[in-house]
Amino acid sequence: MKTWLTYLAAVALALAATLLMGQNATFSTITTDVMVFFEQIGMCILFLLVACSFTSGIASIRKDDKLKKVIGTTILWALVSTIVTSFVGVAVFKFLPTKFPVTSSTGSDASFIASYPIDTSTLGSMFSNPMSLLTFSFLPAIMLVCFIVGYFMKPNVEVIRPAYVVMNSFSELMFRLSRAFTLISYFFVFFAASSFFSTLWQEGSIFVAGRFLVMLVASCLVAILGILPLLFAIFTRFKTNPYQIIYRNVASLAVGLFTGDIMLSVVLNEPMSRHNLGCQKRIGATTIPTFALIGRGGSAMLSTLCCLSLIYAVDAASATPLVMVLVALACALTSFCSSLHLGYEVFLVTVLSFRLLGINLYGVEVSLISLLPLLNGMGVMVDNLIASMGCVYVTQNLGVRVPTPYREIL
Repeated sequence: MKTWLTYLAAVALALAATLLMGQNATFSTITTDVMVFFEQIGMCILFLLVACSFTSGIASIRKDDKLKKVIGTTILWALVSTIVTSFVGVAVFKFLPTKFPVTSSTGSDASFIASYPIDTSTLGSMFSNPMSLLTFSFLPAIMLVCFIVGYFMKPNVEVIRPAYVVMNSFSELMFRLSRAFTLISYFFVFFAASSFFSTLWQEGSIFVAGRFLVMLVASCLVAILGILPLLFAIFTRFKTNPYQIIYRNVASLAVGLFTGDIMLSVVLNEPMSRHNLGCQKRIGATTIPTFALIGRGGSAMLSTLCCLSLIYAVDAASATPLVMVLVALACALTSFCSSLHLGYEVFLVTVLSFRLLGINLYGVEVSLISLLPLLNGMGVMVDNLIASMGCVYVTQNLGVRVPTPYREIL
């Protein structure tokens, strides 16, 4: 059975188990503990995978003098997809305006005069000491180090070639390890989905936010089934079927939705980009982690919806077309630093966007916490699709994509 079918089966079983035992405290504890255990294993694999594969990937791309083209196409896709999906949020909100489910006493004053500026001291320390990024997320720091090492590991002289060969061998080893983790992670998805459903059930906010939930689901469906495939088709000149990428990426979408963890998704996305999407190992090894940092259109879209819904809940008259456009642009901009606070991306982008625009809702954004697992999960799900499509686009733009037959996919 293909991996994507086993993932769907695992999700269905998780939903059934939650309906039967969702109120049981022991069940919730077990599912959460198992999920955390698997996440820790995934993080260990991720560290080794990026350390070896990103380094050898940069060196290999430099060997063929394709580094500028890879970087340019990666950044282009990340920027365009982020901006476009942010405005998907605006379009969905325009057709289905919804108030965020907050209490009537929260944010009673909707004045836009009072503002609180972004604290730039933290960002300044990052530029002066890049390794301080480890305080927030190890991925940017390790990618910076690996990029430097890989850049100078270009095997253009005899004395460097042994180092390149060794690193490339370790890269292949890490891809095999991540592939094995991907093949068995449907077991992990069962517990992650069970914990996800159980958390939402016990928290209860979702049951009084039906219209808001419909808006979120509609935005994700429009992005996944409509806008992103169209954008991908335009970028690839209609040479690749985008819906093939979607169904071959179901496992990654499921992991993103039920864990809300973009870092764990990288462990699955790299081997799947190679075995399911026909991308070269070096392209997947370099672009997938990069998109995990800057290709956060899904998080930007969910943050746009949250910002507009909060504004609409506090003062509906303030949700003018100009405000919607500014909110979308602010969310797109601030999404590029969302990975600095893993698990709180949507909340972080929402707060930073309000500060960037000088909007003061007097703490009403704290209401997002109750729905954060759902918001982050949906955001990361769309982010994973953006990363996979971006990887295929970069590979095809280089003319090195070899489509994988269906019988050979994971």
